[in-house]
Amino acid sequence: MKNRRILYVLHPFSFPAGGVALIYRHVEILTAHGMPAFVALPQKPEVDFYASSAPLLIHGGNLQTQAGDVCVIPEGFSDSVRALMGTPAKRLMFCQNQYYLPLSANPGPGIAEFGVHGVIASSEAVQNFFRDVYGTEVPLIPCAIDPARYFPAQKKRRQIVFMPRKLADEAAYIAATFRRRHPRFADVPWVPIDGVTQAVAARMMSESAVFLSLSHKASLGLPPLEAMACGCFSAGYHGDGGREYMNPENGWWAETGDWKACVDGLAAALDLFDKGGAPAEARRRMMAQTVERYNPRRLESELIAFWRRELAVPFQ
Repeated sequence: MKNRRILYVLHPFSFPAGGVALIYRHVEILTAHGMPAFVALPQKPEVDFYASSAPLLIHGGNLQTQAGDVCVIPEGFSDSVRALMGTPAKRLMFCQNQYYLPLSANPGPGIAEFGVHGVIASSEAVQNFFRDVYGTEVPLIPCAIDPARYFPAQKKRRQIVFMPRKLADEAAYIAATFRRRHPRFADVPWVPIDGVTQAVAARMMSESAVFLSLSHKASLGLPPLEAMACGCFSAGYHGDGGREYMNPENGWWAETGDWKACVDGLAAALDLFDKGGAPAEARRRMMAQTVERYNPRRLESELIAFWRRELAVPFQ
């Protein structure tokens, strides 16, 4: 077990992403528990969005594996899978979004069509996908929200924050229709969170009253959870995967494309923020209860248990 490395394969993306942050967090936890884990990158990213202490393995585009290694590969990294197929390493796909799976034209092989020996899911939506489509059970290692990073500021600004990266045009449309349908809020600033570090994004949410969810084809949707942890009243799209934790008590949620429900939810969120009192506190309690389901203790426990089981079984 001690000689088996855990290599999380990544590309040096030029933008921040919650799924990448989660991979860094996995490696941090495993390293803290004495397991030889690394984030494997062809080169360092130009911008450090995560301020992570995870050990890096910089391989220059030629990742050399050895017997006993386990490579953990994101679902869209077909090139990395092909590069590793002739090596002695075991290949596991860490699927954080079923919508990004590189499905082949051949429906017969089962999960072997992805060139891997197994799958790890990061959400119930991913886990259910493999059960419903492939008839197989895959382990779930849950996401987590770090309370040391995501928490409410002492004073909130009366503004709406949002992350436009996936649905920039949709965000502009929602903002325009919101100002017209709810003119009493026409002066409320809209503040995009885009291209900033994880720490800056957390601070922006913590200082804001309301968060617009633009989740789209999500297996979970971390930003609305992070916003709730930051005390933002949240409204917008559930993106499919958000159904795992979204309900009428913790936010105002809409189907993708239902702009009317979306803008009316934002107005309701601002009304509640302005009125305050017991209803606002009740909403905050429900948000906190939701976030607690994704506490770091659960992630750490599930992650370590999984890897202890995995590394205890020899791979031939």
